[in-house]
Amino acid sequence: MKSLALLFVIASFSAWGQISYVPPGQIIKEGGSEIIGTARSWSSSSRYDVDGEEVPFESGESFSYLEGEFLGTYGLTKDLQFTFNANFRQNRADVLNTTNELESITSTGLQGIGGMLSYGLEAVGRMYYTLEGFYKYRPYSNPDFTGTDVTKDFVLGDDGGDYAGGVVMSYRHPSQNFLSGRLHYRRPGASLSPEINWQLEGALAWKYVALVAGVQGVQSLNKDAYTDQPSEKPVINTGGSQIYNSINRQYMAPYLGFNLALGRKWRIEARYQSFTNVRSYDTGSLITLSLATRTEPDTVMLTDQMFKEYELEAAVAKLSPKQQFIIIDKGLASDVRTGQRFDLFHFDYLGGNVLLARAVVIQVSADQAVLKITSRFSNKHPIKVGTIARGLGSGRVERSDEE
Repeated sequence: MKSLALLFVIASFSAWGQISYVPPGQIIKEGGSEIIGTARSWSSSSRYDVDGEEVPFESGESFSYLEGEFLGTYGLTKDLQFTFNANFRQNRADVLNTTNELESITSTGLQGIGGMLSYGLEAVGRMYYTLEGFYKYRPYSNPDFTGTDVTKDFVLGDDGGDYAGGVVMSYRHPSQNFLSGRLHYRRPGASLSPEINWQLEGALAWKYVALVAGVQGVQSLNKDAYTDQPSEKPVINTGGSQIYNSINRQYMAPYLGFNLALGRKWRIEARYQSFTNVRSYDTGSLITLSLATRTEPDTVMLTDQMFKEYELEAAVAKLSPKQQFIIIDKGLASDVRTGQRFDLFHFDYLGGNVLLARAVVIQVSADQAVLKITSRFSNKHPIKVGTIARGLGSGRVERSDEE
């Protein structure tokens, strides 16, 4: 009987645990993990200089890159997680040489490895806040370019350490739709100006599907060492692109995305992004495809280590003003009996089941029952109408905590 009950509980969580969308800054549970593999494809359409003036590609010229990224996240505590990432990139360009002939060039390799710490602050209502900080090491140094041979020293990206820190804010609507914002101070490289990176994102999430829309942007702090003398900045072989070795770069990049949950743990994310309003950067489009798997420990039984065969589930229908008593929507017709114990849970769309309190039945009618709350375990989420109440069946009535 216990094995059957355990299978029932696991099956129930599998049905509830579909994750089609994870908002920015979402902290994974302690001991949980997430692995994401991402592929990106960029294609430049034009270039813009330090004054925001367009510098079109010559006929036949082009710049693009393919990038793969690995992200691995582990929940260190209930509020703190660490993420490791590694990027591999291939830049490709068609450029004119000194005799005005087109040359096709490529550069391939490890673009960077790094890590990020994320700390979740206490939620305020439906607002969630996360502090983030990351550092990326780039295992190369870019040599100066003489301009005589366009096939030599084609760079992978900007060199030097890349670090940033900031905050993520996320509002979670009761219908499990999301609105999030991210704000970072960033130093993107040794020879680049510090900048402010920002992001706004909204998502309509369902059990298996999520629609995502947002915008990312970079606002330079205009502290490049060559701001007043841009022609004096050392030249590197960027394949004709303005993306690397920029001076006080800026851009805005709106995007649309589609997510699909594959079972309880897996999801696919697809995104199309267009870069506009640029300075010292390229306009163009970025296509991103990610495959993610997220595993988190069930928290249903962490407070009470003894296995409970929850054989009955109800929902809170009413509460007393001081939340000392509740009414659930099940009664004698569902075999609810006086003295029966119920555990109250907050169910989170992202897979969390938080044990809030314990209550005992003191009065029961045909289709509802009155319960007195005897123990509280968490104040992170309020007990409200719709809160899940899980109890033992009529064959297993336990004593209340006051007995």
